[in-house]
Amino acid sequence: MLHCSQLLKCNFFALSLFIGLASSATVAQTRTTPVSSAVQSCSLGNLQLESGETIPNFKMSYITFGSLNEKKSNAILSLHGLQGNRNSQTIWTGSGNAFDSDRYFVIQPDTLGVASVDPNATTSATRSGLNMKFPRFNIRDMVNAEYRMLTECLGIKHLLAVGGISMGGIETLQWLVSYPDFMEAAFPMVPMARTNRQGNFIWEGVRQVVMNDPKWKNGDYAKGDEPKNGIATGLQIQSAFGVSAAGYDALYETAEQVRSMFNSDVKRLSESIDARDWVYRSWAIDSHDIGQTAGFKGDLKAAASAIRAKVILFPNCQDQLHPPREGGVLEVAKYIPQAKLVDLDDIGGHRGAFTTRTQALFTAEVQALFKRIEDGLAGITGPQFPRAFNREDFCPR
Repeated sequence: MLHCSQLLKCNFFALSLFIGLASSATVAQTRTTPVSSAVQSCSLGNLQLESGETIPNFKMSYITFGSLNEKKSNAILSLHGLQGNRNSQTIWTGSGNAFDSDRYFVIQPDTLGVASVDPNATTSATRSGLNMKFPRFNIRDMVNAEYRMLTECLGIKHLLAVGGISMGGIETLQWLVSYPDFMEAAFPMVPMARTNRQGNFIWEGVRQVVMNDPKWKNGDYAKGDEPKNGIATGLQIQSAFGVSAAGYDALYETAEQVRSMFNSDVKRLSESIDARDWVYRSWAIDSHDIGQTAGFKGDLKAAASAIRAKVILFPNCQDQLHPPREGGVLEVAKYIPQAKLVDLDDIGGHRGAFTTRTQALFTAEVQALFKRIEDGLAGITGPQFPRAFNREDFCPR
């Protein structure tokens, strides 16, 4: 479905502060932005990683919205993307939104290794002071850190739902496999179940641009002398895959407009993203595959079949950064016992996760599933795959 180019343009200019992987909460919202708690911190001591290495003095920061009920049964974990932070997910939160803070207790953490320059954020290579001696971590390590935060600092033993955008969507799928009994529902937006080889190429390309910045200094650059040009320019390579070709044509009328926005984004990214922390998080995506979770021996079908929650997947068949087929999303949608796939079908590509239309679609689907859970009904409303899909292993052409 091709949407009005003028509407897309308005949405995208409102979203130009995002780039496809989310970095701000000021997205096209029609409702009043909710007020969060103060930034809270959870100290977890040593964080044991799947590799056997340990991150010492590990701390997670987070904000919350709404109130936890007496039974602690209304908690939702909302996870941001690769370039985002705890504020990014506020797009889904607030009165009347998908994660309605009048009814639910919404937890938005800074995830492990967050690339935000916020000095109060979760432990990362930079904030730990270890720099490139910081151990590498993977998506399962990120999920395990979140699990410890919820259980040890918030006393939450079960969630109503987990949801996330982009890297947060990747984490959401991993949550379903790592802790299958921990949630009633899950909502991964533009996720991947496994990283495809094109993705490996894209993120390696960005890393090479970062590491060829003279200020990179093998990752041991000093505060105030960061490789800002490298990370900002490198992320523009990633951004080229964040919007479809049709999306670019709808967004920009002239080459001059492209250059102007390119330079504006470079300036913004250079001030908001830490290069070293971004590199570590990109390595986590590089190695991701839910089939590699312990007990599944690389079998994606077996991992998906073991999921117990109700899952609505929101890929975008026009997403070139997280392609649904190559990223395993179409496959897991087929084998998750209670799953529904909703194709965003937006020329915004990966950035299409943030448009007003997408948010309305997401809100409607989430609220409908929460109502079914509340009413004690089985299953999920609607077909498993969109009716436009004539095959379950390919997006419609």
